[in-house]
Amino acid sequence: VRQKKAPKVPEAREGEYMAGEADNVFALTTVYATKAQAMRAAQAKWDKLQRGVAEFSISLATGRADIYTETPVKVSGFKRVIDEQDWTITKVTHFLNNSGFTTSLELEVRLSDVEYETEDDE
Repeated sequence: VRQKKAPKVPEAREGEYMAGEADNVFALTTVYATKAQAMRAAQAKWDKLQRGVAEFSISLATGRADIYTETPVKVSGFKRVIDEQDWTITKVTHFLNNSGFTTSLELEVRLSDVEYETEDDE
């Protein structure tokens, strides 16, 4: 005797899902398999847009295998506004080729954390 399995209720195949605020819309063009995946993608994009980040890329002459993402770093030898900021590594790429071992970094800092001095023209 075989028992019939209960039919699986399919998730909605089409729909529009929103994360964030309705007055500032950014449309994702990717079609996702499930509503949950679409909602996660929308939330991730919203979070990234809300971070309001300044970005900075640098290539190290010598590779550093001990560096990994989310590590807070300071840089020096650049403009004062860059040197004074606390940066976070968002992407690390290691290269091993004929030139040797090198590391490329992508850094971010929250714009809300950046302080600029203005000069008064008085």
